[in-house]
Amino acid sequence: MAHDHAARADAGAVAPADGGMRLERWFGWVDTLAFLGLVNLLVLAGTLAGGVVLGVAPALAAAATVSRTRLRGDAQRAARVFVRTWVSGFGRANLVAAPGLAAAVLTGTSLLALDDAPTALRVALGVVAGLGVVHLLLALTMDAHYDLRRRDVARLAWAFLLRFPGAPLLLAATTALVGVVTAFVPGLLPVVSVGAWVYLCTALCLSFYAANDRHLGDRPAATDPLDE
Repeated sequence: MAHDHAARADAGAVAPADGGMRLERWFGWVDTLAFLGLVNLLVLAGTLAGGVVLGVAPALAAAATVSRTRLRGDAQRAARVFVRTWVSGFGRANLVAAPGLAAAVLTGTSLLALDDAPTALRVALGVVAGLGVVHLLLALTMDAHYDLRRRDVARLAWAFLLRFPGAPLLLAATTALVGVVTAFVPGLLPVVSVGAWVYLCTALCLSFYAANDRHLGDRPAATDPLDE
């Protein structure tokens, strides 16, 4: 009997702890979802504020910055950091993103316009558009993560893309997954899809850079991230 009482007492002691862990886990999920929704709203607002064409790159760059800060576990006021980054990096982000964004937009537009084009041409255009999006993501996250000269960012993003083909494949797969889910549930687009896409792709890029840094060994952050 004493043993049964002790077992019940132990179970009672463990249950609240388990319940607390579950509650903490739920709070974590809700907090993450709220953050993704906020990033989604900020990206859409930042894109519109720049007239779409000139606003999309600064908005994505600012979203990558706040996502990186959260992934690192640093405290921040996401909206304030986003606005400050958007304003201060407006011109730089547009220049850094120009090659990838131009490739994605031009080939994507051509792909939509050429309905009767041969399948091989459509596939080639789709691949180029995808590479443009991947380069855009690598350039913006690399610019946020490393202390680089602006003129080096686009070149290093292309070099990283070519040297580590697994990275663009994962980024493309993540982009495709978010796109498919959003196609099935279009209501997610203005609420969470863009924020989730930027956050997931930023997390992937940071993991690529961390693995590359470990491979190269310790070095100052301002050095070329692809130095041998």
